Amino acid sequence: MRSVKQWVLATLILSFLVIIAGGIVRTTQSGMGCPDWPRCFGQWIPPTNASELPADFEKYLRVQDIDHSFNVYHTWIEYFNRLLGVLLGVFAIIQLYAIYPKRQKLRNAYNLAKAFLVIVILTGLFGAAVVKLNLANISITVHFFFALVLSQVQLALYMNIKGRLNKKTAGIRARRALVILLVILLIQCALGTGVRMYIDDISKTLHYKQRDAWLAGSPMSFIIHRGFSILVLFSALFVSNYVRKVTVLKTHMRRLIGILLTSMMTGLILYYLDMPSVTQPIHLLLGTLAVSQVMYMILYTRNTTDLLKPQVIPELL
Repeated sequence: MRSVKQWVLATLILSFLVIIAGGIVRTTQSGMGCPDWPRCFGQWIPPTNASELPADFEKYLRVQDIDHSFNVYHTWIEYFNRLLGVLLGVFAIIQLYAIYPKRQKLRNAYNLAKAFLVIVILTGLFGAAVVKLNLANISITVHFFFALVLSQVQLALYMNIKGRLNKKTAGIRARRALVILLVILLIQCALGTGVRMYIDDISKTLHYKQRDAWLAGSPMSFIIHRGFSILVLFSALFVSNYVRKVTVLKTHMRRLIGILLTSMMTGLILYYLDMPSVTQPIHLLLGTLAVSQVMYMILYTRNTTDLLKPQVIPELL
């Protein structure tokens, strides 16, 4: 059983690494480094220099919007991203295989493991659609939310295996507050994808140069996203104060507020320091961690109608 728990944890970590890799692909504009799928320039192992390209390589390069030449840097970044995705699929299969003999005892864990494998497969297939659509903005956004969902399913599986699912009582109103906070965070993630779509468009027109000009006009999508981050922080502070009597949640709420503050700091760095590429995947990861932290608290607690009395903690709704 210990080996199963370790494998589930390793798969959870890998799912976050896949999200980071996707962020690196975006920030380096390497999404079309492999312009076909599932192969790369028609080969299972991509070329390391232009001399290794197939004779008909130009038919692959034509689908790219800006760079119509072979870029080994972009090719191998995208290739490693795909390898991580394949590795995650392998981990998901082994995970399901490991839980299968205990499926009667671990019914919920088994169902979550099956769901995770299905979502990994769907995410990979949709990744192929992203390539076919030449990195259309909306397809990238949907792909990100696929990755976000699969990480949360794996988190639920990890908590189930560790015996942390619905372990502590927190009160129906406290859980309701956490659910509202989760919705607010997901809205903020959606607003963030709007900023990313704007940056994709403007950076493309500038041939991915002049990074200082990408947000120079302070587009409305960015202003809304930045303003909404204040609402997210104050919502987290309010919920933290609201559940202050629930000891089990206090540490988790402090951790969440730390993640949110760090995320806001990376957002300021992106805006005021001309979009440094290293900061973009960090900003993406922090947003995913914030969602995961709230999801953890929701999954960790269970309802009780009498734990939190109105005279101790006021009504939220």
